[in-house]
Amino acid sequence: MRTKKRSAARLVTGILVGLLALSGLLVNGGTAVAAPGQARDDQCGYIPMGQYRHCDNGSGSTVMLDVQDVFFGIHHYCVGPGLHNIQPGIRWRVVYAWWNGGVGCAPGFYGP
Repeated sequence: MRTKKRSAARLVTGILVGLLALSGLLVNGGTAVAAPGQARDDQCGYIPMGQYRHCDNGSGSTVMLDVQDVFFGIHHYCVGPGLHNIQPGIRWRVVYAWWNGGVGCAPGFYGP
């Protein structure tokens, strides 16, 4: 009985997190994010609605990202400096992305 309650609680929690992510209410690293579809010029990292800005301070580096879709699937995307749309190639809506430590990759979608 106790296991069923825990499973139900986890399911409800997962649904709520997914709904919050879909509504764009998540906060990026403790800082407020721009309105959906509107990227702030100074914001680096994930921007809601499937965008990512790589701030490289002029080095020209490329970085590998882990990109999370609405169903918690993780995909890999390499980006260079500037603002990028990271939704192409990913079937489900992107809800978050972060640098996974990889550098020096060829820009583009690498799959799940």
